[in-house]
Amino acid sequence: MADILRFIFEIINNTPFWVWVVLAILIKRGMSLINDSPASIGRSLIMPFIFVIWGLNTVVNKFASPNTLLSFYLAALILGFLFSYLLYMRRSFYVEDGQLIQEGSALPLVIMLTNFLVKYILNVILAIHPVLYTQMNFNIFYGIVSGFTVGLFFGGIYKTLTAKKEFLKS
Repeated sequence: MADILRFIFEIINNTPFWVWVVLAILIKRGMSLINDSPASIGRSLIMPFIFVIWGLNTVVNKFASPNTLLSFYLAALILGFLFSYLLYMRRSFYVEDGQLIQEGSALPLVIMLTNFLVKYILNVILAIHPVLYTQMNFNIFYGIVSGFTVGLFFGGIYKTLTAKKEFLKS
């Protein structure tokens, strides 16, 4: 048991500070979306932007087969988008005081924390076993998992964009 705790503390101690800042931002943003709030495309794009940059930086600068990995990343991103589109189909909006409001939901928080946890675990695995950067199977796995989880953001963004478009028409 002590060895497991040492291992966990070692991982936590070697995690860069900025990763904890990203986690705090995710939790704050996700908690704010549990309640009804104004629909904002700009704020909706912040988290996907962070995860896309974080993932692409790792892909391009560290993996042995970035082109292959990017192909799987993009394909999985599209699948993640389609899946999240289905998850967000029932998301509803209403107008209050001339402003488009999205109903609160825990789904964005779950998606953000899932993204963080998946990326964190993948990067811990890579830190422990850097040889995986050169193994094609792991390159493909990383591309699929990273792309899919990032794609989960875009169904909600698309739903917000279409609601915003309808709001502006009226």
